[in-house]
Amino acid sequence: MGEVFLSFIIMFALVMLCIAILCIPILIANARGICGSEKTAIIVLSWLGIFFGITWFVALILSLVWQGGCIDGKDNLDRLEKLSKLYKEKVITKEEYEKMKSRLLY
Repeated sequence: MGEVFLSFIIMFALVMLCIAILCIPILIANARGICGSEKTAIIVLSWLGIFFGITWFVALILSLVWQGGCIDGKDNLDRLEKLSKLYKEKVITKEEYEKMKSRLLY
């Protein structure tokens, strides 16, 4: 009876360790502010790592390469409105405004 319980505890610990490792790319993506379809791709590739190990590495690389666009839960529309306000108040130049606007829109 004690051997079965010990085997169960070891298996449970191994499963929890695997889940924690699979979540690493997702945690990195969250910390970097990646959202939308990019985040979805990272999540799917990370969990597919259970069956195809290479997809976990792809998810890890993508979570480190892709730029985050959802910092502090703000979407691009809110950012664009604030950027426009800064330009109208002459806080930033037209060149800075255009450069930041193009980053938000693309």
